[in-house]
Amino acid sequence: MDHDQGRPRRTQGEAAIGNLKHCILVLAAAATLSGGAMAQDEHSRQLAAGLAVMAGDVRQLAASAKTQRREGLRVRLAGDLSSLPLLLRRVGGDAASVPSLRAALAKEDWRSLERGLAALRQHYPLDLRTLLPAAPTPERLRLGEAIHRQTCAGCHDASTTDTNLPALNLFEQSRHMPREEFAARLIIGVRGDVSTAYRNPFSDLELGALIAYYGSTNGKSVPWLR
Repeated sequence: MDHDQGRPRRTQGEAAIGNLKHCILVLAAAATLSGGAMAQDEHSRQLAAGLAVMAGDVRQLAASAKTQRREGLRVRLAGDLSSLPLLLRRVGGDAASVPSLRAALAKEDWRSLERGLAALRQHYPLDLRTLLPAAPTPERLRLGEAIHRQTCAGCHDASTTDTNLPALNLFEQSRHMPREEFAARLIIGVRGDVSTAYRNPFSDLELGALIAYYGSTNGKSVPWLR
């Protein structure tokens, strides 16, 4: 009897990812029962991650000399500032500082914008304890590699810079970006233009595996993990 009748069969890669996720979930459950950290609620984490990404975009705007790249970052930052009041209201926060942030962006006053975002980040820090284990296990790294190859590599491993918001190499970003900001960008999801932007499709388990993988390798397969 075909138990999969009427349903698409999983690919070999999807099956491997599923097996790895099961192993890690068992270990994670044991850690939680022994006193693991509670996850930050979704609205608070989306706000904190968004603030970290905005701060990173401001840093890049202040340093970038490429007109096309600067325009892409500026437009994206303007959109993020437009949605910031809603994110703040969802956590019971005060949006009074947002107009001054928008004014600073319009004037390209990066220093004032950086200070304003830093103040908000102090009030709404990003809690990464459930995503960043002290020492990633081989299973977690294998899961990160499998997800990257199946989901991320197609765009990010052969990225082009001939666009306002290119899909940059994730290994390079992990090496040259503060870890909190890099994690925040993965939490927020793909940060492209209207044709590519979508919300983060990954679970905490998958995000943690990806963060560990990008931070532990240079993009080459690691035979000792197999």
